[in-house]
Amino acid sequence: MISKEFDRDSEQLEFLAEELYRLVGGQKIFVERFPEIISDAVEYVIDPVRTARTKVSELDNVEKTFIGLKVEHFLRDFIGVPKGLRDLRLAGQDVDVKNTVRNNWMIPPETFRNSEPCILVMVATEQRNCSLGIIVAREEYLNKPNRDGKRSIRSSSFENIYWIFKDRPLPESRYEGIDMLRFRQLRTDIQGGSRRAAQFFRENLGKVIHRSVLQGLLYDQKDYMKRIRGNGGARDILLEERTVILSGYFHSSLIDQFKLEFCSRDEFISHNCDSEEWNHIMLSDY
Repeated sequence: MISKEFDRDSEQLEFLAEELYRLVGGQKIFVERFPEIISDAVEYVIDPVRTARTKVSELDNVEKTFIGLKVEHFLRDFIGVPKGLRDLRLAGQDVDVKNTVRNNWMIPPETFRNSEPCILVMVATEQRNCSLGIIVAREEYLNKPNRDGKRSIRSSSFENIYWIFKDRPLPESRYEGIDMLRFRQLRTDIQGGSRRAAQFFRENLGKVIHRSVLQGLLYDQKDYMKRIRGNGGARDILLEERTVILSGYFHSSLIDQFKLEFCSRDEFISHNCDSEEWNHIMLSDY
């Protein structure tokens, strides 16, 4: 049942939602693209290339607060609006943006004092989903203040949130299915970039690998992609073992021919060839 308070706010909330859609070219574009933006913001803070971390649970509490800051920045850039007195100016109104990796948001006094609108983002990284809604931050919707004067939203007031989407899947992590303990060992135990890349592809035959994962693996190499190619790179090392590194950009026909997983233009897959496949490789421009 929709509360009377929500009915009071609904026109304003619907207007703000429609403005979000308009700024990016429609509701479908907004709903499909925003989970990618959230994923980008989370990955920016986790920084897997430099740290080899892949999960929010590996961050300390201070770092987790930066996720909200990057979500705010990326949202403002996505919809192309300026920062105002609050996090952004939307349809002539000052709007706060609050993010949580838990199950509630902390609303600051400057937002609820004047019953201002607030965009709410919830990121559930373990469940790999996210939600986004808008609320008018009225004091009667909120719990008692903490020591900083901030107030969380009463569970009974969740019905006053205008949900743009709930529990929408986040893009799959590019590190999904990779043994991160072993990944970290390779980063530290094998000094040569080409040798390190070759060993990684040996141990991950048949897995689709995004180039950003390779950048993380070869974090200490100025030209990390050079360590993947021929002319002394991992590709040449593995050829001696009849193992090929196929690029979704250059070798899509071979990937199809060998019935391997689809690779986008920024993805790679390694494969140990049987005799017939090896003959194809020898006759191809690989």
